[in-house]
Amino acid sequence: MSLYLITKEPKLRNRIDHQLKRACHPITTSSQLKNLATIIDDDPHPFILVDDNFYAGGFAHSLPVSCTKAPKLVIVENPTLPFGAQLLSEFGYGTITSPFTIDELIDNIIILGGVEVVAPHLFEEQLKRIATEDEANKHSSVLVGESPQITNVRRIIQTIGPRFSNVHITGETGTGKEIVAKLLYEESRCEGEFVVENCSAITTSLAEAHLFGSIKGAYTDSKSDRTGLIKSADGGVLFLDEIEDMERSIQGKFLRLLETKRFRPVGSDKKVTSEFKLITASNRPFEELLFSETMRFDFVNRINSFVIFMPPLRKRLEDIPFLVDHYLKNRNEMRRPDQETMELIMGHSWPGNVRELFNLLERLVLFASPKAKKLSHRDIIAQSVSN
Repeated sequence: MSLYLITKEPKLRNRIDHQLKRACHPITTSSQLKNLATIIDDDPHPFILVDDNFYAGGFAHSLPVSCTKAPKLVIVENPTLPFGAQLLSEFGYGTITSPFTIDELIDNIIILGGVEVVAPHLFEEQLKRIATEDEANKHSSVLVGESPQITNVRRIIQTIGPRFSNVHITGETGTGKEIVAKLLYEESRCEGEFVVENCSAITTSLAEAHLFGSIKGAYTDSKSDRTGLIKSADGGVLFLDEIEDMERSIQGKFLRLLETKRFRPVGSDKKVTSEFKLITASNRPFEELLFSETMRFDFVNRINSFVIFMPPLRKRLEDIPFLVDHYLKNRNEMRRPDQETMELIMGHSWPGNVRELFNLLERLVLFASPKAKKLSHRDIIAQSVSN
């Protein structure tokens, strides 16, 4: 787990090494560079720092270490690098522009290679900074984005997660409400299960049995006892999406349950208990639910302990590049949308929000030519025309 610095420049080497607890392994000659694969062979997590000026004309045009799978970060003086940056990206290199701070260098190394490659080189205060930032952004790899709105949602999750009883999440379809619910569950430290149900999918005639459970013979075709969702969530979290579609008659019984934590399964005269945390979600603004004819006012007030608003994608367009990169990385797709396609993506209003964006990216990947170096919306158009 070591850093290897390829440079002939003593000033650059000293500037980096003097700010680290353990210096980088120096690669200063062409002969050492040719034997790089052998040098790093016994290192389980090597990371290669490359001075772009190692070769005349720029390291980016030589790429002599592209054969090794170790992550690589090239130190460049020209932040544009019209040819070099594209070439580096295609070979899996990252770039950092000089001058840079040691914290910027460390952060770039972590992004490409993980904290384990740099940790042995760091002072205690540097490790503390990373740990603090990781704690503040530990959900950023799931709830993706750096906009103030999404950053605030992540902060709320960490703040209320360990101690909430009821939380309501509101936002348009496709904004990521279930992701927020799952993160709240992870922060809750509950030992029970995370039980998920969409109220619009519950059959009206069996809604009560589905939620509260039932005993054998409670209704036609009831041939055995049935554990409902509420009991299944005992000790855990129950997430009810599209709560506005819950039957009014069920809302009244659910209200009583929230107050006492006790209920009767359908057909039973015995009460059972279930200690669970409740998360509800709706596609409609919470103000509309308060005055909806389908929702009981007292029930809405009861689930109104804390409301988290998930913003639509059109209100946080700055998060789109992060979302694009996140989705394509999860698909193990190295290519990225070309400039024209990205301009169209940034200019769209996204009525279907993040879900619609991910569906588009899926099509870009599916219809892209295996030989294409970039993903283009023109491939989707061509496929549609041919069909």
